[in-house]
Amino acid sequence: MRGKLYILTGPSGVGKSSVASQLLKRRPTLKKVVTCTTRPPRKDDVDGVSYHFLDRETFQRLVDESTMFEWDEHYGHLYGSRRSDVQALMEAGSDVLFVVDVTGARTIKQANPEAILLFLEAETIDQLMERIAKRDQGTTAGLEERKAAIEREMAFAELADHRIVNREGELESTLVQIQALMEA
Repeated sequence: MRGKLYILTGPSGVGKSSVASQLLKRRPTLKKVVTCTTRPPRKDDVDGVSYHFLDRETFQRLVDESTMFEWDEHYGHLYGSRRSDVQALMEAGSDVLFVVDVTGARTIKQANPEAILLFLEAETIDQLMERIAKRDQGTTAGLEERKAAIEREMAFAELADHRIVNREGELESTLVQIQALMEA
């Protein structure tokens, strides 16, 4: 039996990684596609788990060889998923979870209309800005650019199969909602 394809997306800082991490722990048949990126690792990132960290030349070669399932440039770094990684998981019967930005979500959904698009949103844009500033250790560089990007990303929510509000301090509620959607 071939697995289902889920796309978890939303603006930067909304908690996609936290939600995905918990979903993967709770649903053994759900597997995350480990995406490739050219961005430098953050403090807690693990190569091959968080991302496959590649230099720009290697990533571009994968694009040129048409081995990427989807890819995009975001904040000066390339992000994408290898076609072989996705196919192997689905053929093994696993449900596949993509955790991607809205551009990646659009690309995947257009190529795979059967994919279930879950849009994660915060209660307010200001809340997202606070989360981003905290995550990036208080740096304010590029925050206005990020705010404009968040506003653009929020417009994509209208195209989602399901919208879920990830309320501050209510991760469990968010997870229960998503699990119910996956079991429907």
